[in-house]
Amino acid sequence: MNRRSLLLAAPALALPATTRAQGAFPDRPIRVIIGYPAGGGTDVVGRPIMTRLSEHLGVPVVVENRAGANGNIAMEHMTRVEPDGHTLFMGDAGNLGITHALYPSLPFDTQRDFVGVAQLTAGPVVLVIGGGVPAQNLAEWTALLKSRPEAFNFGSAGVGSGPHLFYESWRRAAGVSMTHVPYRGTGPALVGLLAGDVHMMIGNYGVFRGAHEAGRVKVLAISTPTRHPNLPDIPTVREAGTDWGVIGFNGIIAPRRIAPERRQRLEDGFRHVMSQPEMREQMHGFGSLVDFAPGAELDRRMAAERESWTRLVREANIQPE
Repeated sequence: MNRRSLLLAAPALALPATTRAQGAFPDRPIRVIIGYPAGGGTDVVGRPIMTRLSEHLGVPVVVENRAGANGNIAMEHMTRVEPDGHTLFMGDAGNLGITHALYPSLPFDTQRDFVGVAQLTAGPVVLVIGGGVPAQNLAEWTALLKSRPEAFNFGSAGVGSGPHLFYESWRRAAGVSMTHVPYRGTGPALVGLLAGDVHMMIGNYGVFRGAHEAGRVKVLAISTPTRHPNLPDIPTVREAGTDWGVIGFNGIIAPRRIAPERRQRLEDGFRHVMSQPEMREQMHGFGSLVDFAPGAELDRRMAAERESWTRLVREANIQPE
């Protein structure tokens, strides 16, 4: 190589590090949008996960709550963000599997406009009643509802939310009826339960943990076929004599036009976070279970959930507000 070639090559020798720095991902804070108010099940589970993801990726990961319309406001916003991987959406069965069952004419489509990044958790929901309700277990509560039809209220995160449809599914199996009172999120519904404005809720245990430990609510049963390892004293719904159960989930999605390598980087980041023993313990404390699955598997689950919940919405004639 002659002197001229060496001089021309010298600047290029310094390029790889600069190029890598310019092309690094993520290179600025990541926003994770949640379609419910702070204090709801997805929010409670999501915040510690995002703290660990921030530590792993080396950039801030900020949770942003955009509540309303079962997460539809937040998901519509997601269709307008840059598909560069710096804005993600964390949802649950209500957002990712149920919303199209209830709102068939949305300005977005979860399967057309978004792509799965990772499933994070899959967990049971618990059936909870207020501390002043005169029942000590699910069998007594079911008998009370049958003896006094329409005398009690059920509070949910909104019409068509996961807790609402979980309730509708359980109500049909148990042969009972209540007046549904929708709120703008699980947190506000919990305030109503503690105030006695509603008598029952269904949701992630993490939402009710503080109130349960303080004796302000009664956790009657859990929705899984077997008891939760961190909640061994809470019986399953099936143990109480009703053949019913559901498994909720939380997952991360991104705009469909995200670059595959960025989607993979995020998927790998969440895989790392959810594999940590302390994360498993923390999720157990919320009454949830770590159940990581790659983005492609989350895509399949969203499609299957959408189909099954659409059938229930039509059978129950549930109408959006």
